[in-house]
Amino acid sequence: MRAVLLLTAFALASGPIVARAETCPEVPDEEVALRRSMAKEWFAKAEEAEAGGDRQGAIRRYACSLGLAPHPSTAYNLGTVAEKSGDLSMAVDGFRTYLKLAPEATDRPAIEARIVALEAKISELRKEIGPKTATETPSPAAAGPASATSASAAPTATPVPAGPPPDGARGRHRAGWITGAGSVALLGTGIVFNLVARSKMSTCFSQYKAGTPGALDRCDEARPFAYGSYALFGVAAAAGIVGAALLLWTPDSGGAPEEAPEIALVPTSGGAAFVASGHF
Repeated sequence: MRAVLLLTAFALASGPIVARAETCPEVPDEEVALRRSMAKEWFAKAEEAEAGGDRQGAIRRYACSLGLAPHPSTAYNLGTVAEKSGDLSMAVDGFRTYLKLAPEATDRPAIEARIVALEAKISELRKEIGPKTATETPSPAAAGPASATSASAAPTATPVPAGPPPDGARGRHRAGWITGAGSVALLGTGIVFNLVARSKMSTCFSQYKAGTPGALDRCDEARPFAYGSYALFGVAAAAGIVGAALLLWTPDSGGAPEEAPEIALVPTSGGAAFVASGHF
């Protein structure tokens, strides 16, 4: 009996510790980096709980991760595991948040059809529950425990915060950096062409002044390089504008933090070079 009492006391003492460990942390909104880091941790905990069959734990952890840093993947996983657990309202909220965070998602039609089907199930359940509650009038003694049981068993829908950045921002950022890199490459090639054209024109002028035969041929050879450099400069400028527009169009998406892209002018032995770095 003493051993049983000790085990019971240990279980009661350890219960609040587990509850506190599962409490979603409150982090100030200005601590963006900390919120994203903790969102990653709670997302990983949710995946572990889902893999272990603890769907209710996965729902709580996905909701916590989504509240810390809204991300389309988190909202989608939240809707999926909620649907599997039978929490249809939470599933609808998760999928709606996913579409809000990813308005250009390729699976939008499928997700919208999924939401319609879930809402139809919710409507059917409400119709079935309505007549039963109207016809059944349990006594106050029986109604008390039943209400408490149903309230504790029914999963509560955690409000899912809406996030501003769409999932397509990642693709636009990638396209912007690729276009910007192409612009830098075109600019470098144009500079090389222009230098070659200037060298040939300089040779043409010096030979022409010296009366060297065939001096004008050097000028003719310089023209394609000169015109090519002008064309490359124009294309590089257009590509640079397009790349900047793609990068500035939409801010970085929430969820998993990304490294900030950087552009730097690095001196080299032959002059200078543009170096672009970032996490795609």
